[in-house]
Amino acid sequence: MSFLHPIHSTKQSLLYPMWLIVVLLFAPNLAFASEGLWFDMHVMVATLTSGVFLVAFLLAVVVYFQARHLHNTQELFNDADDSWVNRLPPMLAMERLLVRVLVLGFVLLSGLMLTGMFFGEAVWGMALKWNHKTLLTVLAWVVIAVLLLGRQMRGWRGLILVRSTIIGFALLFLAYVGTHFVMDVILHRT
Repeated sequence: MSFLHPIHSTKQSLLYPMWLIVVLLFAPNLAFASEGLWFDMHVMVATLTSGVFLVAFLLAVVVYFQARHLHNTQELFNDADDSWVNRLPPMLAMERLLVRVLVLGFVLLSGLMLTGMFFGEAVWGMALKWNHKTLLTVLAWVVIAVLLLGRQMRGWRGLILVRSTIIGFALLFLAYVGTHFVMDVILHRT
């Protein structure tokens, strides 16, 4: 089992800075309103979901560089032992870690959609208010669901895994940033 220690310590050394980035980016948005319990739960789940998908995005970027490194034969023959890519765990281990993070993100995203439905029912009288935020969130959920099913049933990995993760993250990012851009910049609401 001693061969697992470098992999475990490398995973930890990669995840700690990523979680710090998540806390710094999303912790200021945890101001809770007096909208009730469902809103508070929705904001907490949204923050966790955003953080997990940010970690998934960063892991996907690392896996992309590993795949690019493996496909570049010139780099493989002239490779220095001190390259940052060589210090990473094997690409399969990084893909497994990415899939685990995506499964957690998928569960949280499903919870986010459920709490959003309960919050919407309490505030607007309807479970889903179809706007760009809802549409982009549902699209991200579908992308991640298809990716996880493809991984389970067809063994998808490599660049399919990376691209789908980045697309899912981009959809969620646009849902969040797009909402704040429309509300704060275009409509001048706070």
